Amino acid sequence: MKKYYYIVLIILLGMISVYLTGYMMYKSCFIKENLVESTEFRNLKVKEKVLKKAKKIAENKNYDFAKILTVNFLDNHYHLKRLHLKNKKIKHMEKMYIKVSNSEYQKIYKGFAAIFNDLKYFPVAKSKRSNFWIGYDNSFGADRNFNGSYKHEGCDIMAQKNVSGYYPIISVTDGVVENIGWLPKGGYRVGIRSDNGGYFYYAHLSQYSNIKKGDSVKAGTLLGYMGDTGYGEEGTKGKFDVHLHFGIYIATENYEELSVNPYYILKYLEENVLYADY
Repeated sequence: MKKYYYIVLIILLGMISVYLTGYMMYKSCFIKENLVESTEFRNLKVKEKVLKKAKKIAENKNYDFAKILTVNFLDNHYHLKRLHLKNKKIKHMEKMYIKVSNSEYQKIYKGFAAIFNDLKYFPVAKSKRSNFWIGYDNSFGADRNFNGSYKHEGCDIMAQKNVSGYYPIISVTDGVVENIGWLPKGGYRVGIRSDNGGYFYYAHLSQYSNIKKGDSVKAGTLLGYMGDTGYGEEGTKGKFDVHLHFGIYIATENYEELSVNPYYILKYLEENVLYADY
């Protein structure tokens, strides 16, 4: 009889072990609802060296850049300060997340693809003849006031040479000119919809280049010039220093345009700068 009890005990322990393993896998791969709309996702705490490593893996292994970021973001408890998973481990964990939380995983992946998969160039071209360029801080979420208080939904790229119409503004991505024209807050602005669905917003321009709504543009296309327009009726300028307000927006389940922090993306793009003769 004792032998029988031992066999039963071993079977029970095996079943418990399988259950606990499955439960732990479920807990580790469970993604909370609409994480893509959360502060953790929108703040995009990511180091540029992580993006560079992920991009290198994507190019060398012919793998999706956004998938590498998605899996590592989830595995790192919602940040990208390090690249924890590489190569086969990425594919393995992706399968686990899809098995446990496919719907939420796809939302996160779609968001990362919209933000990262089309990036090519920094939005302000450098001069071939001058050392004057730009500076910027992480001002996403900072308090702003125009016709009422609001939170800053982008990053202000400030001109070192405070002259309107001096700095060329170029498209960060391929895409389509979805919006162009005056906004009371943003002044003369351009909105480019990239191939993966990201909306890239360029505001306070002094003037436009030869583009119009509906045009297809390539990354590096001249959109216009940095200015100080906005905060009033059309033509208002001089209410603030010359700068480019750069924003990135994605579509989610509950938002047509949800802002995400472009600061770390700009840091990453600083090594991909175009030069212009000005």
